[in-house]
Amino acid sequence: MQKDKRKFHQICEDFLDRSMELYDVPGLVIGVRWGDGHKTGPGDALTFTGARGYKNYMTKDPLQADHIFHCGSVSKLFTSMGIMKLVEEGKLDLQERLVDLLPYLSIADRRCENIRLHHMLTHTSGMGDVEDYHWDEPRIDEQALKDYALSEEVRETPMLWAPGEGGFRYSNMAYELLGLIIAERSGKSYEDFMMEHFLKPAGMKNSTFLTFERTGGSLAPEVIDRTNMAMPHVKAADRSIVLEPHYPYNRQHGPSSTLTSDVYDLMKWANFNIKKRAVDPALYEEIWHQHATVPNNGEGMGLGWFMRQQEGYEFLGHEGTDDGFRASFWFCRQLDLAIIVLSNMTKAPVKKLNKGLCEALIRS
Repeated sequence: MQKDKRKFHQICEDFLDRSMELYDVPGLVIGVRWGDGHKTGPGDALTFTGARGYKNYMTKDPLQADHIFHCGSVSKLFTSMGIMKLVEEGKLDLQERLVDLLPYLSIADRRCENIRLHHMLTHTSGMGDVEDYHWDEPRIDEQALKDYALSEEVRETPMLWAPGEGGFRYSNMAYELLGLIIAERSGKSYEDFMMEHFLKPAGMKNSTFLTFERTGGSLAPEVIDRTNMAMPHVKAADRSIVLEPHYPYNRQHGPSSTLTSDVYDLMKWANFNIKKRAVDPALYEEIWHQHATVPNNGEGMGLGWFMRQQEGYEFLGHEGTDDGFRASFWFCRQLDLAIIVLSNMTKAPVKKLNKGLCEALIRS
């Protein structure tokens, strides 16, 4: 694609309009940054942000590009980089065992004794997954994460296999424990560590892992709706769009799920990592090395980062899936291209849209 700002914007606008026509979603936000690595010349990034639909489908409040979205598992990118920041500082080693890092854990399945940090980062630990996030009874206190680590769910959930023996199996539970390790080794809360080392340095002024602070401590839907936060939606049995009953926040699941942000900040996070600024640049080779293969879709798994091939290029990123929200965050280092797609509805096809827009841009 030649450097043509008008054509670039038209492709993005048309794609956004067409997506709203094809998919019955309450709202959709797209952000694209095609930066210094763009083959048409250095120093001149092409950027696009656009929104369609509604912040609240029931009241028909228009959605804007700067509205805040729950980003779900995109949070895990920050958690994995938090572990690597402590590796950089010499406070952690990827070969350390979970039982040594959190000696107060009591997990019934003794195979847990062989879980190491790198297993948890790459979803090869064999750990089970969270069954209930308790969005209906959220914790907001700082003790919440440690209490989850000591909960019956963590204690009694059997492992699926011994670490490293059964291949890839996604585990939110493992990432909650990684967040607790960050807190224990840094001496700071997980959220404070994220703010100090990533959100502030990347210039992400509209992002936080403490969603309740946006509303003065309340997570009541009617209070959230008075802010600039997009509301969560779901399809009812009759296929009508309705509000989810609860906003997806619980501090027990911060490391896996609770980042709230906007598309502008997420583009900053992409650029921050494309330029290898989150941790020592030398560590990125290990972070973006494929350590496992994801069954069924053939994607690779790095240290917290998924990787896929598209149009002959490697893309790195993560999906976010939660009650009422979907997020798709991907970038390509070779093209210096980042694409973010956000929707405020359960099961919205944002990954499909991300791939489609990527194809449209590269082939144009």
